[in-house]
Amino acid sequence: MDTPLTVYDELRYPGRFYPYATAERLATIAALYGLDSAPVTRCRVLELACGEGGNLIPQALVFPDSEFFGIDLAATSIERGRALAEQVGLRNIQLRAQDLLEFPRDAGTFDYIVAHGLYSWVPERVREEILEICSRHLAPRGLAYISYNALPGGHFKQYARDLMLFHTRFFSDPGVKVREARNIIDFVTVAHPHASPERESLRREMAPYENYDSFLFHDLLAETNESVYFLDFMDQAARRGLQFVSEATLENFLVNQWPDSLRRQIESLGDRLLQEQYRDFIGCRRFRRTVLCRAGHDLDPHLRPERMKQFTFVSALHPVKPIKDLHDGEMVDFRTASGHTIASDQAMPKALYLELGDAWPHALTYDELLGQVVRRVGIDPGELDDENLGRFHRLLLSSFANGVVIWHIVRPIFALEVSDRPVASPLARAMADSDGPIPSLSLSVYSIGDPLQRRVLKMLDGSRDLAQIVAELQRESKPEEFPEISVAAVKQAVQTLAYLGFLSA
Repeated sequence: MDTPLTVYDELRYPGRFYPYATAERLATIAALYGLDSAPVTRCRVLELACGEGGNLIPQALVFPDSEFFGIDLAATSIERGRALAEQVGLRNIQLRAQDLLEFPRDAGTFDYIVAHGLYSWVPERVREEILEICSRHLAPRGLAYISYNALPGGHFKQYARDLMLFHTRFFSDPGVKVREARNIIDFVTVAHPHASPERESLRREMAPYENYDSFLFHDLLAETNESVYFLDFMDQAARRGLQFVSEATLENFLVNQWPDSLRRQIESLGDRLLQEQYRDFIGCRRFRRTVLCRAGHDLDPHLRPERMKQFTFVSALHPVKPIKDLHDGEMVDFRTASGHTIASDQAMPKALYLELGDAWPHALTYDELLGQVVRRVGIDPGELDDENLGRFHRLLLSSFANGVVIWHIVRPIFALEVSDRPVASPLARAMADSDGPIPSLSLSVYSIGDPLQRRVLKMLDGSRDLAQIVAELQRESKPEEFPEISVAAVKQAVQTLAYLGFLSA
């Protein structure tokens, strides 16, 4: 049966990779809470509304012994995804143009089910079916990830959305609709020449869409865009035998900035779900990435240091200026290769970020990292007390939740040494001509702004050595394209790509 045309067929929604919506991230979350999930190296993964497969294809490449399935109503998106998967040479992924309401009941069980950017943008009947699919098809130890717009923060988004929908109500062409939506936002913003709640609210809501017309059209201008309270969402999930595990981004560990009295009040509530809802009110949360499992699992929400020993840790954090003394109390900024920043004036955070930055792109084990950090701080590892150990654990958790330190339950495999005929990930080579961020073999994403790096990346298929790459670039490039084309420049470009995890081992 032919699938109907959708707005996603009219205006493309580019496939994107979401590191927090992967099987490995979900397995990491599960392990942290004491749940033994399926190994990501051999599992079954289902994504609802997978689009062009931008989230599934990188995982299928990294985990060839696992199976990946994706469905989406937009046939053109599915065709693009299939074409990319075929170009990359994947045989462990299936993408189908299919109505979610017609998902086959005999599809079997899945260890990981992902629904990102779907729940808030579909009618109530479809929202119910998303949870029904999780209830029917989630494996006994399985994990489901569902993202959605959350209240109370969603109320702020409604102002910009209502304004744009009202102004564009008579336009049907997607391009015209987006243009007019931006025009009315500019018109109202100009009416507030000085800082005002209205001006700042519009600016904040529009900032993520500054250069992304398709995202604006499919998000704020979508026919359906519903925000829900966490407790209401969990009530629907509980009716289908599902329970809360955590947020995929672990925001609940970012409470160090709260006064102790407030933190104690929240903890005194006892009920985890009620605590989460109050955190949403305090932080005016706009978006949730909720991880669920089947009801009945005995989850342990308390930090157990022994669980942290199964992870490896990696970060590209580097100080923006040299650090002379860890203990001088000076505030120091650290920045990652992808632009994340964090600052600290404390000795242990500085030591942690320095150790990870020095090791990058290598991942460190728990024991390696702990030993190196305490030695750098000046503590004998044999005399490490509970207070400093607890500080180390809280620091690791908050750094993970802040997105500046990545935890892996499976150590990434990629080449760091530049071989005679280097080979890059076939997916990265296929995406080298795109303008968007590119997933690496470490399941991270990087925007490669250097034109030489992008051009070289596309050429790394193992058929050329560096001298041949240079000769081909000199022959086929215009003089104004690259200021320097030499073996040294190309080798530096390849080495940078290696550090980012793009070279196959």
